Amino acid sequence: MNTFLRNRFSNKTLSGDYADDKNEKSKFHRPIPSTYFLGIFGLMIIVFSLVIIIEKQLPAGFRLEDEDRYPDRFIAERAYNILKNLTKIGPRPAGSYENEVLAVKVLKEEIETVMRGAHVNHVVELDIQKASGAFNLDFLDGMTNVYVDLQNVVVKVGSKINSPHSLLINCHFDTVVDSPGASDDGASCAVMLEILRVITKSEQILRHNIIFLFNGAEEDFLPGSHGFITQHKWAKEVRAFINLEACGAGGREVLFQAGPNHPWILETYSEEVPYPYASSLAQEIFQSGVIPGDTDYRIFRDFGNVSGLDFAWSANGYVYHTKFDAIEQVPLGSLQRTGDNILALAKGMAQGHQLSNVEKYRAGNLVFFDFLGAFVIRWPMLVADVINLLSVIFSLYSIYGNIKDAELSDSIEKRQYLRKLTGCIIIALASWVFSILGTLIVACFLDGLGRTMSWYARPLWLFFLYVIPTLLVSMASILLHAKYYNSDLDLSPWTLFQLYYDAYQAIWTIVLLVGVIIRIRSGFIALIWVSFASLGNVLKSRLFGRWRDSKWLLMHIFLVGLPFVQCFYLIIGALYLFIPIMGRAGAESHAEYLMAVMSSSFFGMLFSFVVPLILLVRGAERIFSLLTGLFLLSLAILILTPLGFPYSGEPNALAPQRFMIAHTRRTFHDITGAVDKESTGYWIVDMDVNSPHTVDRHVPEIADAELATQDCYDYLYCGLPYLVPVLTMIWKTHWLPGPAPKLLVPIKANVLSRESIHGGVRLTVQVEGPTHVGVMVSPVPGVILDNWSIETEEPLAGPLWRGRDTYFIYYSYGLSSPVPLTFSMDFKTGANHSGPIMDFAVTSHYLFGPGKASDDLRNLVNKFPSWTAVTYWTASYESWII
Repeated sequence: MNTFLRNRFSNKTLSGDYADDKNEKSKFHRPIPSTYFLGIFGLMIIVFSLVIIIEKQLPAGFRLEDEDRYPDRFIAERAYNILKNLTKIGPRPAGSYENEVLAVKVLKEEIETVMRGAHVNHVVELDIQKASGAFNLDFLDGMTNVYVDLQNVVVKVGSKINSPHSLLINCHFDTVVDSPGASDDGASCAVMLEILRVITKSEQILRHNIIFLFNGAEEDFLPGSHGFITQHKWAKEVRAFINLEACGAGGREVLFQAGPNHPWILETYSEEVPYPYASSLAQEIFQSGVIPGDTDYRIFRDFGNVSGLDFAWSANGYVYHTKFDAIEQVPLGSLQRTGDNILALAKGMAQGHQLSNVEKYRAGNLVFFDFLGAFVIRWPMLVADVINLLSVIFSLYSIYGNIKDAELSDSIEKRQYLRKLTGCIIIALASWVFSILGTLIVACFLDGLGRTMSWYARPLWLFFLYVIPTLLVSMASILLHAKYYNSDLDLSPWTLFQLYYDAYQAIWTIVLLVGVIIRIRSGFIALIWVSFASLGNVLKSRLFGRWRDSKWLLMHIFLVGLPFVQCFYLIIGALYLFIPIMGRAGAESHAEYLMAVMSSSFFGMLFSFVVPLILLVRGAERIFSLLTGLFLLSLAILILTPLGFPYSGEPNALAPQRFMIAHTRRTFHDITGAVDKESTGYWIVDMDVNSPHTVDRHVPEIADAELATQDCYDYLYCGLPYLVPVLTMIWKTHWLPGPAPKLLVPIKANVLSRESIHGGVRLTVQVEGPTHVGVMVSPVPGVILDNWSIETEEPLAGPLWRGRDTYFIYYSYGLSSPVPLTFSMDFKTGANHSGPIMDFAVTSHYLFGPGKASDDLRNLVNKFPSWTAVTYWTASYESWII
């Protein structure tokens, strides 16, 4: 081999940016023309484009006229018409007439129509549940949810078999304030109604029952599902569940949570659904808490001890929880795809034998992922461990083979190769760090110029701003390292390339081994890279060792191409999810820096086996010049043209800036109960890093808004009407003085009794107000909240305030007269304690109806430009020192 290489390259000269003709010490000329590398770069662009196209593919939606030809198929147009009837009601917050009466009426009418057309082989029952209860929710900052008379619409489909086992399918028909809730979650309910029709119209007898839960209070932080799974007469027979949710509009529904345990559920999914989209990576990301959201999956799992699957639409997250979440954002193909998948899955689970004895199939978890939406690859964790460890061994073997080859071809001793390999591993890791630092410098530059979040409406900017610099810095790091670190060796370009190739393979091997040790299921990503890189090593050294031309390059592209495509498929799904989240992650989310780090990290790893190719390229400076010019040109366009504006109000490309505004009255009482301070105005919740002064030109009043920083130290929960406990995520907010709001149902808070108990004091309080109320409690130093009468395991503490525990109670009730919240609290105090026991604050929220907004608030909101989405309501905050 050594002789072959000498004969092939000895008469060539080396060109490039780390060597020239005069002082070149290497024996051989670098064999790949720069045009070949540009071709590889162009191929990557083509791959990116094709994967994005594949990712967006949806099946054609069936129309009503197709029903005669496909009597057992899901008809998307019928689901669309149901969704139209539901969304034309408008926003449906829990407790509103729209939710508790009109939405329930639409659902009942659709269900009764289905029941009239049901086949005689089915027994269909309808129940309207009103539920009351309380539970702790360890979500965001932690809260205790108390609810009264919230409604669920429940349908059970069984047969004369009278099975005691049921599959539960869940959606929610309530919405957040101001949103028509087409995708979140009206579309899921429309899909379920059409599935109900198809199943009940078929003559096929169900082996087990299917319960369809249309829950009326998910956006109130999951009380609807809690009321069902802990109290409903059919809850005890639920053996597994399917939860349908949305954090976007349209697109494909991703299976992002499965289990816990019960691998048969995922196996059924893999075998039955026609359009799979699933990943244990998505599950680990969601369960890590980096995504600010939760679903009814948690309730069924934690309070029902039931396993299941959690699905959500994740595309077009820009409209999630805004006024733009309208039916126009829901493609017919999305309904058809979700309907086909869930119908097939529901049939497969209901007809399977596992529901009869779920405990028998409980053990185990699966590693799972789909390949480009074509099929699902899955295996148990034990099998994954075996495969991963074998891959580690195979990888080490292939690297050892290269060490021996280098000894023969370039006279490098094994110990010397290992020492050089260690250095290459270090620089490969360092190149990722340098790339991240480089993109952070770009992000800092953009932040300084006030050009943040340009990628929000146009994600392609990420490629120019952060992906190209990542490739540039990675290649430059490798080239410089090869020039200086390996200058003491007279290596052929192939051996030099192999050193860095082995370095990246060794890094992925270490990652794979660590994944086995710490038991992560997303280790399949490292497995793919290690397996194909090792295979490439063996093929190139054992079978095709004499290939050193375009055939070798094609083989390299083919071998790393599959993991490259699969990983980009995962990356694009993650970016589609995270980019819109940056628009609602709060002003202190550092969105530009986060996306810089995320993009550089993702693509730095993606380019692992592309970067070393630069060592084989003649005229590498041309590559650097082209990519640098492309980066600088894009930066100039972003800075000098409107194309860098972050937001869009275009109907076909919505990316609005979010605003939340609460017209608020704030009242603070001192220790005597007298009013110490009072203010009225608009509380502006800063939803992204650019808020709120992007609209100063359109809404001049906003220029006078001031940061509410000192209040966060002086008062519990900043003295502001937080609807939910998100203080650690969204603490940077603004206060704009303004006219007083009109509170239709003013808050009444009274201490009903104060009595001494062993070791402390028991306080009984009563709070009365509108349908949505928050209660915040913080014991003074030296006092501990030991227990309360709310029916939860124990009081759940939230973030510290001035070193003191805080507790947040979220209280809501259905369509009824005001229902007071009455409860007692037991405090442990020291024997000599005197003075106040706690800071006590109550917020009220008028999310719908006549009290939602005054003329002053509407006039303010109407000034906001079309590229914004404003959520607004009236609120109050009142505090006491008790």
